[in-house]
Amino acid sequence: MNEQKLISQLAERFPQRDFHVDNLSVLHKGRFANAIVYRYKDDHFDFVIKDFQHSPWFVRKTLARLFINQEYKALKRLNGMDGVSDEYHRLSSIGIAYAFIEGVPLRTLSKQGEKIPKAFFNQLEHMVSEMHRRGLVHLDLRNLGNVILGKDGKPYFIDFQSAMTFDRFPVWLQRYMRGADLSGVYKGWSAVCELPVTGYKKIFFTNFNQFRKRWIFRGYPIHRASLWLIGLASQLPGAGLLRSITDRF
Repeated sequence: MNEQKLISQLAERFPQRDFHVDNLSVLHKGRFANAIVYRYKDDHFDFVIKDFQHSPWFVRKTLARLFINQEYKALKRLNGMDGVSDEYHRLSSIGIAYAFIEGVPLRTLSKQGEKIPKAFFNQLEHMVSEMHRRGLVHLDLRNLGNVILGKDGKPYFIDFQSAMTFDRFPVWLQRYMRGADLSGVYKGWSAVCELPVTGYKKIFFTNFNQFRKRWIFRGYPIHRASLWLIGLASQLPGAGLLRSITDRF
């Protein structure tokens, strides 16, 4: 039922094309408040589709809409940037499709004991800087499954569900969020690069990891959620006082 609805949504988006449910496969079966991730592939299209139709109604009406909106706005802000999917479509308030990126996640390479050139991470570092110049933090790059070694040998980002703009956040939080993204680069570098992280980059990575250990919200999902919620709260009406206080630290 859900799959057929996705096919109907694709047909509405591209009325000049035919879509068939046989071309739809599940990449990740999400549960409750996690999206089911599909891949649709035929002679004309190759899409990743995130969809929350399976979630309970209160998730569909709240978190699902928020997550899909966050991801769509992030992809729109990064439009034209190297290393980011160049085609994306909002299928519904709880579903999004974007171009599939052929490649291997760094997490998989790490498990296989593979090593890749330093040039890959230099490119990745520049991509993070470009993303920050566009006013966006990813917040999930320490998850090495979200960094892809493309078939062309170049780095790619995926999964912008947690991404958000940071210009209105407290200064200390902006610095920490950007640091979290950058530390994801050095985490991948340490895991799968032919050469070790050295110099000021190693010092930054070590110091950031030490700071994370003292963060009161322990565990990666909780840590990421805490950053996201604190940042979101700082943008709410009446949060000016909070920003004026926290900017002093």
